Amino acid sequence: MMNSKTFLFFILIFLSLKLFAYEVGSGSEYKFTLQNQKVDLSIYIASVEQKKLNVEMHFGAGDLIITNMWQQFEFNLNKNAPLTVSRGYIQAGVNKKPEIMDKDSFKLNRGVQLEDFLFSKESEINAMLVGEENIELIAGSIIAKHYRKISNGQTVDFWIASSVAPIGLVKLISKSESSPENNYSLELSSLIKNVSPTIIPNNAVPMSSETSKKLKLIR
Repeated sequence: MMNSKTFLFFILIFLSLKLFAYEVGSGSEYKFTLQNQKVDLSIYIASVEQKKLNVEMHFGAGDLIITNMWQQFEFNLNKNAPLTVSRGYIQAGVNKKPEIMDKDSFKLNRGVQLEDFLFSKESEINAMLVGEENIELIAGSIIAKHYRKISNGQTVDFWIASSVAPIGLVKLISKSESSPENNYSLELSSLIKNVSPTIIPNNAVPMSSETSKKLKLIR
């Protein structure tokens, strides 16, 4: 099931999504590493409307127990205001239908939080800018902007490049001395197109008590 890392990825990704155009089915594939274990992570645009954007991510093949799990988040779009999460969905394990996540599921017990990464102006993002750097990746070298956020004992370094739109996130490294579960990394491996979403919001059902309990235990 989802742990505290997965939602942070989404927050960081939308920091860059705010700056780019959206193409349904397009996105990026990453290698997510936690304690020397790796998993494939895909993130892509699920749907776009005038004032609403849905993005889905899938944890696929890998060493971690969170594999083959989908999440989708619906964001309200307003050019003059921060992105806001209006709804979240999760589908994993034996569940045949997506479940609607409780708003409490968006809150982490430690480290950086949702509100740390939702901005209305590029100037607010630039306050975290470290500089522009040449990054070596699985997919090759790329010039990207390096940002850093420190909150509640957790330091998150991340790199964003417009050349890998619409997701934009190139690399992420999270470190925490007090919370080992917040030590992880994310690295771009390839760009993807024409991906069909697995989660259909109209088919979603209320989140079960079993899923709710699991999410509370791992946040």
